[in-house]
Amino acid sequence: MTKRPIAALLAALLALSLAACQKGGLDIPANQTVSQDFQKNLHQADRTTFVETDTGYYMSYGWLFYMEKGTFKTTIVCSKPDCDHQDENVCNGIINGYLIAGGDNLYFVTNKYENGKPNKLVHAIKLDATERKTVQSLKCNEFSSSDSSSDRGIYHRGYFYYISDDIIYRVKLGGEKDSAQEVYRPENAGSTQAHQGPGGMYIEDYNPNPIRYTLWADGDTLYFMTNVETEDGTYKDALFRCGLDGSDVRMVWITPDKEDVGEWEETGVSVSQWYVEDGYIYFYLAMNGLWKTELATGKTERLADTTEKVPYGSAIFSDEYICLLNDYPVFFYGFTEPEPGGIFRYYGNTLFIYRKDGTFVKEIPLEGLYQDPAAMAEIDLLFCTDSDVFFRTTSMSTSSLGGGLSGLQGNQGDVNLCRANIETGEAQVICTLKKGQ
Repeated sequence: MTKRPIAALLAALLALSLAACQKGGLDIPANQTVSQDFQKNLHQADRTTFVETDTGYYMSYGWLFYMEKGTFKTTIVCSKPDCDHQDENVCNGIINGYLIAGGDNLYFVTNKYENGKPNKLVHAIKLDATERKTVQSLKCNEFSSSDSSSDRGIYHRGYFYYISDDIIYRVKLGGEKDSAQEVYRPENAGSTQAHQGPGGMYIEDYNPNPIRYTLWADGDTLYFMTNVETEDGTYKDALFRCGLDGSDVRMVWITPDKEDVGEWEETGVSVSQWYVEDGYIYFYLAMNGLWKTELATGKTERLADTTEKVPYGSAIFSDEYICLLNDYPVFFYGFTEPEPGGIFRYYGNTLFIYRKDGTFVKEIPLEGLYQDPAAMAEIDLLFCTDSDVFFRTTSMSTSSLGGGLSGLQGNQGDVNLCRANIETGEAQVICTLKKGQ
């Protein structure tokens, strides 16, 4: 689980920005192909969502963007000439939901409230943004509040898998609402829901350990990470697997104890970054190293001790690489002592690239991307391919340092979408989002 508590605030502030990226002149191919399998390496960022085609990448950032492979030119995806991309009733490029792929379309999912009740809607948009429409209403509990970023749905082999009221469903995209099938229902389903109180008031039940899911798919297997209560009363992240139709559900991995892997982090109950591929789970333990577990046997081995290079950091994965970003504290909010996982923002100045077998490849310095490192509010890894690492940086004006949340709200600076090439070590800014432009 992520340990950056103001990340949601920064994400919300992005709604105030408009792209300083290219607004036109980039032809978006109409006849692109999209894999029908779950795109694992693109689903590791905690907020921004991506879809890869054979010619480029789409990303959801308040607006829908297209980034061309090779040139990395980026533009807002809107088919209407002279559109200022400000009115969501006019602009095809404004989306407020997470992206999924399916066939010849992109889909995005929103949580709409009607008469105080949530309604999950699926919207379709053509790859060149020439058509956009609402195609589906998803089956969900009318009091469900299970719509956090960690509960995002995924698309895999014709089906959309999503969560409502602690239940995992699957449904054909564009299918009827009542055609959704239950894939998994825990015994305590409904622990995160609200209920209708006196006078029709909606009251959210308080649960200090609500069920949270991260969905995953690999071949003919569906995986989901969720939190389970252990015998000593603590909660740990555990990985379950089942057939794509929900058959044969079983727990295949649980976060290791400190005595099994050595000292790491404070709680010892959560792993933020992990990746499932070919029957193995690969995971990163901050202040410890890179590990993998064979899911069929439970055999766990350390791939690399990263504590010297990256005492505390974050990770993303591809089928070939594991990429670590070292985290350094930025001193603001009036605090003087950094705490890993605390309320400080962290920025990294170096990427460390490993192969999936733990072999160290190279380090890529990022200092050249920062005009003023002291003003860097955050840097977040987004996704990794077999050639490039993509990440984004967010700066804040130096006048807001020490100014608390109000200073951050009023002084957010640029957001840069960046990439680093693994072979050459070159790091560059691809696109800049500027506040108020």
